[in-house]
Amino acid sequence: MDTLILGIITFILVLGPLVVLHEFGHFFAAKLTGTKIVEFGFGFPPRAGGKWTGNTAVKITAETALDLELIEKFDLEHGVSTGTEFVAQHAQVGQMIAFATYENEAGELVARRAALYDDRTELAGDGDLIAGKIKSIEGGVIYVSEMLWSFNWLPLGGFVKMVGEEDPTSKNSLASKSRLARVFVLASGAGVNFVLPFFIFTIVAMIPQNTLVGEVVITAVMPGSPAEAAGLEVGDKIIEVDGRVVENIAILQEAVTLKLGANSNWNVQHGIPDPFPQPGTPQPAFQYTGEEDSVSLKPRWRPPSRSVVKVVTNPEAELSLVEARAADQFTGVSNRLTVVSDVNDSTREITVADLREIVPDVTYQVGDSLMVVAEVLIPQRQLGLVEARAYENALGVVTRLQEGPVGITIRSQNQTTEKRWVWPWAAVGRGIQEVQDLVLLTKNGLTGIIIGSGNPQLDGPATVGPIGIGQLTGEISTADADIIAKITTLANLAATLSLSLAVINILPIPALDGGRLFFVLIEAVRGGRRISPEREGLVHLAGMAVLLGLILLISVQDVMRIVRGENFF
Repeated sequence: MDTLILGIITFILVLGPLVVLHEFGHFFAAKLTGTKIVEFGFGFPPRAGGKWTGNTAVKITAETALDLELIEKFDLEHGVSTGTEFVAQHAQVGQMIAFATYENEAGELVARRAALYDDRTELAGDGDLIAGKIKSIEGGVIYVSEMLWSFNWLPLGGFVKMVGEEDPTSKNSLASKSRLARVFVLASGAGVNFVLPFFIFTIVAMIPQNTLVGEVVITAVMPGSPAEAAGLEVGDKIIEVDGRVVENIAILQEAVTLKLGANSNWNVQHGIPDPFPQPGTPQPAFQYTGEEDSVSLKPRWRPPSRSVVKVVTNPEAELSLVEARAADQFTGVSNRLTVVSDVNDSTREITVADLREIVPDVTYQVGDSLMVVAEVLIPQRQLGLVEARAYENALGVVTRLQEGPVGITIRSQNQTTEKRWVWPWAAVGRGIQEVQDLVLLTKNGLTGIIIGSGNPQLDGPATVGPIGIGQLTGEISTADADIIAKITTLANLAATLSLSLAVINILPIPALDGGRLFFVLIEAVRGGRRISPEREGLVHLAGMAVLLGLILLISVQDVMRIVRGENFF
């Protein structure tokens, strides 16, 4: 329950500002281009409240026609009452009103027609629409607050509503602006989300944080791997990868993922077996002279997943049990036993008598099938790894070994925790580097999804929706870590989500900014001829329906993951 509540709260705190800042990007760009904004919403409807701003002067004259609904609301005499009478006797500050206006020779906005705010669409075609709340009245002039800052009940972000986003006939509408201005307004939201990670990473770099540092040592090298081809060996200590000092496993993993499919330069110290290791030293133990060796290798996009066998007949698809155990002690040639009367293959069969010797408290019968597991939860269907290997040492929990992009297994040793931070001038450079890394990691992650990479560096859900993000932020909030670590982790997550929002919004997907930009591009290709507002609106409507359906499917996937008890950490 704590994870659920904290997940909801942190989800709002992490994602909400990213969307609001995205919309502020559109807002300020619209202001710079003279595009009229009618509403800036915090959250999504239903509306909880709001504040009207603006001060547009509308001159009311005796010729100002009053709509029938307006006349009936104030019991005015139809055909006799004029705009002058209305403004003098019935208009009040705070009323919601709408006018169809024109500009006179003096540059004043004059009301041609007046209507109730809810009937403002009836004024279409009669002039420029001015609609909002009456702010003040001076003589025959009504000052209208046209823009609403709304506060809504669904705190999942925000929105900007501009006049005529597809209709170029409306004055000061987005669609009436030049192509360059429209591109600027439409791309500004994604631009903010792209720049925001730089500020987040810069601030995070200046926060003192507990950092785990130590030595990263190779414990196994897979045959036929890039590591073997480069001459790396068990016991080698990894010092640097592409100029990055490797002080923990996370640094190495990120450095490798950044160079998938490209040459990567490593500095290592070759280990010398230590014949007299100190008590408590990880085994096997090694000594180092301090001399470094440089090697070059190319991390693989599609590292192989090989079956574990006793005798290798196909090296590309199989791995010997000895080599597999060097990388993962849980591997075996089989992970399931069938209870039989007579055993022909001890890696797949076992008798009731043999079971009675290793598991005397459980009753089995011929035909039962037992899965080898690390921890037994259902004794009648599972057999613990220790008991299984007491019967047949070749058994294991997993029967395939998924190699990494380099083809090594590693361990961290001599670890210590240090409090680290950088000064502001260095934090700026760190922020730039982190953004560059994040862009490349995002590109490699998307590439891995497209090509179907089995790379464990790219493991994790391919898609995560709002529910999944809430689960993730909840797990971070309830993790066994200090408050600074939680805050910085959430901040780094916010930076990653911000970049994801930038990428998604700029793609040519109908209903999103990129979809609208695509229509601007079509207009340019067609020599200035636009797609009709009605057709463009239909395309965006269909795109929104597809997006909502996709979000629903992803949400179902997120819910099923939670129901199965799966976690991100």
